[in-house]
Amino acid sequence: MSTERRSILVVSSDEDFAERVTSALFSRCSIVRGLPQLETLRGLIESTGVEAIVVDLDDVAWDGRNITELIVSLKAEQPALPLVVASYNISATSLIPAMRAGANDVIDKDFAADDLIAQMDWLLQSRPAKRGSNSARIVAVMGPKAGVGATSIAVSMAAELARRAGASERVLLLDFGFPPSESIDLLGIKASYFMTDALGDLGRLDSTLIEGAFAQTKAPRLFVLPLAVDDENAQVAGQGDLAQLVDVLRSYFTAIVVDVNRALNPRVADRIFLDANASIMVVDQSVTSIHGASVILDRMRRAINKDPEYTLVVSRHVAKLRPSPEEIATAIRAKGRPFLVPEDRLFVDGQRNLGTALAADGSSPFSKAVRAVVDAAVALPPAGPMAAPVAASPVAQNAARIAGGGNAGGGILSRLGIGRAGSR
Repeated sequence: MSTERRSILVVSSDEDFAERVTSALFSRCSIVRGLPQLETLRGLIESTGVEAIVVDLDDVAWDGRNITELIVSLKAEQPALPLVVASYNISATSLIPAMRAGANDVIDKDFAADDLIAQMDWLLQSRPAKRGSNSARIVAVMGPKAGVGATSIAVSMAAELARRAGASERVLLLDFGFPPSESIDLLGIKASYFMTDALGDLGRLDSTLIEGAFAQTKAPRLFVLPLAVDDENAQVAGQGDLAQLVDVLRSYFTAIVVDVNRALNPRVADRIFLDANASIMVVDQSVTSIHGASVILDRMRRAINKDPEYTLVVSRHVAKLRPSPEEIATAIRAKGRPFLVPEDRLFVDGQRNLGTALAADGSSPFSKAVRAVVDAAVALPPAGPMAAPVAASPVAQNAARIAGGGNAGGGILSRLGIGRAGSR
């Protein structure tokens, strides 16, 4: 910021807070103080030429009305003037209404002087573009039906990516899944801001709102935006522009893992899956799951006139259970060797019931399997080509041939009418 002193209006009846702001910014700014009364503030803004406004959210009321109404009025009259809100208790409950009212940033009233100076320097300079500078890699995880374990895998992949992220990198789990907010239970955290809220805030979404409103885990630091608080609101979210929401959010994150829910909006779900940097199809060894995946993938093939690129993950795998992973891969025309996530209900449900992130125990077979999927499908150079499929072993090739009906007796899936045509 230039050495020229700038004027800042502090709107607060908290004498201690106003004095600390004045003291911290004394060498750089002239502080104008005003009580939360609109007519008084109008006069101060006109007479002093203030260049930013700080509004104390902890003031109970102004002229008998909610403090956010004051923000609306000030921004309506001075839309270009940066307005910052301050509070001792920065939470989604207080922050979201203020940001929706027009606030540009937030200050913790327990600020350190250097932090406040840096924040005001940034505000009083030419403000940067609203959108962030990232372009997140999108990882789409889809299951053909509920109950195949896609959400557990999506949550664990997101947690693993967050564990690997650098200090300045952010990872988001975008949970489109049913039941609503299952990811919150799997991670043992609480959420008060949902996709329904974010869809209403598309024009206001920025780093400040994301930091203050999105649910987060602490270690590793993972941001989570669940679908909705209940089934009714989930349907409302499904009617919103979910693809645009993903597009807006990707500029603020390094990676976004999307738990795709086709039942919510099949057209959007398929588009997200096809456009993702890494697409994961999760099936188990049930015939209904395999048939469902086959139908979905055939629909995608017709839409894009080619085979979709995806990684097959066979969840809840039991080695002695047919169909085998190779038979499943042949049935749904998957390229490369499928990844296996072992059946480990004791671990998964135990972690869920304890409210512990599934990726917290890195030594479990489940976590090791998820890490292998992340290594192969996600941890690729952003602009690099997909790795060549791993050649199947002779045993796998023979199993695939049997699954496709190459033997006189036919494979278990071909006998059920699930084959390379993807129909039943």
